[in-house]
Order: sequence, then structure tokens, then C-alpha cells
Amino acid sequence: MAITNENTTIHFDTSIEGGDIDRDRIVDGDILPDEYFCPICRYLLWNPRSCSSCQHLFCQKCIQTWLKHSNASTQCPFRCPAYKERNCPPSFSSLLSKTKIKCRNTSLGCTEVLSYDLLERHENVECKFLTRTCHECMQSILVSEFDEHIKIPGKCSPCPIRCIICQLFIEKHEFQDHFFRCYHNRLANVFQEYNRQQQGLTEPQAMLALTAEQRNLYFCRTLLTAVNLVEQQGQNSRFPTTLRGIDTIKQARIRGCGHLHHIYLMMIFILMNWRRAPQLIWIMTSSSLVAASLMILGLYVICLEWASKHIYLGIGFIMLFSSFISFGIPYFLQCVTDKCIIFSTGSILLLIGCTTRPPLEVYEMDLYANNTTTNIVRCCLEILVAELFLLLFRFFFWCSPMYLTAAILTFVNIYFTIRIRRTTAMTTIINLV
Repeated sequence: MAITNENTTIHFDTSIEGGDIDRDRIVDGDILPDEYFCPICRYLLWNPRSCSSCQHLFCQKCIQTWLKHSNASTQCPFRCPAYKERNCPPSFSSLLSKTKIKCRNTSLGCTEVLSYDLLERHENVECKFLTRTCHECMQSILVSEFDEHIKIPGKCSPCPIRCIICQLFIEKHEFQDHFFRCYHNRLANVFQEYNRQQQGLTEPQAMLALTAEQRNLYFCRTLLTAVNLVEQQGQNSRFPTTLRGIDTIKQARIRGCGHLHHIYLMMIFILMNWRRAPQLIWIMTSSSLVAASLMILGLYVICLEWASKHIYLGIGFIMLFSSFISFGIPYFLQCVTDKCIIFSTGSILLLIGCTTRPPLEVYEMDLYANNTTTNIVRCCLEILVAELFLLLFRFFFWCSPMYLTAAILTFVNIYFTIRIRRTTAMTTIINLV
């Protein structure tokens, strides 16, 4: 179901709890007033919520989807200045409870007619004609016949999956390898195009007028669009996966679970896929390390920009900061062992990785995913690199006097600050001209 809000088309998942209840399923549905039906999905109101301003009723899931995807997150579908939710009036709930509805499995042989309040339990638990969607062929199969449908050859014919990158329909058993190749090629093309633009080899006229900062922003947008292809593919069709526990995490994300609960689910996810735990841990820690490095770099640039605008205070701040680093790091390295640093850093990065919520299909995108030995070696190499980095750090601070380190750091920071100040001044002059 889709509803249009000005220039935005919002798609609603109408498979709500209790089923999509139209007039055909309701006893005497033809005479039921329109007020009983949601103005968004056009089905019978389910878990209704009311707008306190206009008093209109909506399905709980429909109004949540509207507020999530609408341009104005607090705007009522009927254009009230602000949507303030309140529960359905008890008098209307009483009228709804008297509505008689046919089971959604009527076409499969169920003859039950139930009240509004008893419908959900019957359709989800008690009905003898419960169905389950087969994710291979996307057919609704009776629960009693589902095992037979899966196990007996010829009963289930997997549907081809459309790749959103090349738009080709690929057989399911070949889709994962195909999508990974398409995805890697798309990322490679993005980086190649960026390198060509930087070298000025094949720059289109539109790019010639852009500044270096605008080109970098354009590259980041293009890269982000390419990265989001994984999530778009997952929304377009169920992504083939051999990982266990993905559905549980997806459902928790839809419900908006907190960070602690998400960390718990990700830890369970790693344990359930213990054969691929090294790969999962490596992906989570590496992505967290990259994100943390970018945040630190961004904070460093912000501080330098501030120092360039307040040159005297900035130089004083740089000298204090450089002295703190030069004297603080050696003291810290004397108090803490390398093993403790590596273990603590790895644990923190893993926890940060567990709080992030990238598309779960990303964890499948590894050419060596099924090679346990390779994954273990990769984790060991990561630890070895960290150990070598710490050894070089200790050697540098052991050989270099503290005052010399502080002087070098101060000089480097002041140099970058002056460069930023000059660049800002030149940009201002160019804009004025």
C-alpha cells in the first residue's frame, strides 16, 4: 500500500498483526461505517491510535510508519500542526470488539468467525490452517506441510532474485557470488572515477567548476550511495544467507531496541555462528576502528580550525596539548602493559561494533568467509600489527627526549594551523573577487 504526501511516496507494509481486514472479511461489512477503517491503509483499524487535534483514528503501525517517513515528522496525515497521539476512545474500542470477522485462512478451509478481540490469537496460534511463507519460493504453505515442502525435492522451486546493481534476475544459489562481484565492481568504479578526476584525466565539464572540497563531498556521496546498495538489496528481496540469528536481530531493530539489548543480540549472533566468529569479530572491530579514527581526525581538524581563528589562544592550546601528549603517553605506557592495552582496545572496539547497525548482509560479503583458518590468521595478524605499533611507540618515546617530542608536535600542529588559516583567507578573497 502506498500513500502520497506532496512529493514523497510512502510505502506501507500492510501485513499487520491480525491480517489485512477488508470489508469482504467482515460480517455485514458493507454496512460498516467508514470511520472503522484506517485512512492510511484503508483496512479495518488495528490497535487504533487517535490524533488529539482532529480526532481521526489510525492503525498504530500505519501512523508510526507515516511519522517515520513523512517530511514533517510531527505532522498528522490530515495536516494538523502537530500530531499528539492518544489512545482510542473506550466507546469506539467497545464498538470494534463487537465486530465479527472471518479468519484470514478461509480460502484454505477455515470456517471460523471470531470477534475483533479474539481474532489475533486465533490466526497466530489456534487456527488449524496456519500458514508460513517459504523464503525460497515466496509461497504461503500450511505449517503442517512446511517440512514436507522443504525436504521433498521438486516441491520448492526457488524464485530468481533481481540484482539492483545490474538489474538481472539471478538464480538464488548463484546470487550471493554474483551480487558480491557486482558490488565490488561498483566500488572499484567509484574509486577509479575519483582518481581520474583528481588527476584531471577525464574530468567532465561539470566537475571542472567544483572546488577540491566539493569534489571530495561529491565522492563521499557517491561512495555512500554505493555502500547503501547492500541495504537496498535486502529491502528489495530477501538476501541469501547462511548466518543464523539474522531474523531475530532484524525484528529487534524494527522494534527499536536499545544499545544494550542490541549488544546482547550481537554477542549471541557471534556465538551462534561460532565457526565464523573470527570473521565477524574482525569486521566489527575494523569498522569501529575506522569510524573512531575518522571521528578523532575530524575532531583534530575542528580544533585546528578553531586555533586558526583564535591564533594566540590557539598556539597556547597547541603547546599545552603537545606537552600533555608528550609527557602523558610515556607515563601511561609505563603503567599499562601491551596485552592490557590490546585487550581493552579490542573489547571497546567490539562493543562499539555491536552497537552500530549496518545491513546484516555485510557480514556475508567476504571472499574468505567460509575459511576458518584464514579468518583466525587475519585476527592474529591484526593483534601482531597492534603489538608492533606499541613497540615502535615505546621505542620512540624511549629514544626521544620528552621536550623534543613536545617541540616536534607543537611545530607540526602550528604548521597545519597556519596552512588552514591561509587557505581560509585565500578562499575569502576569491569569494570577494
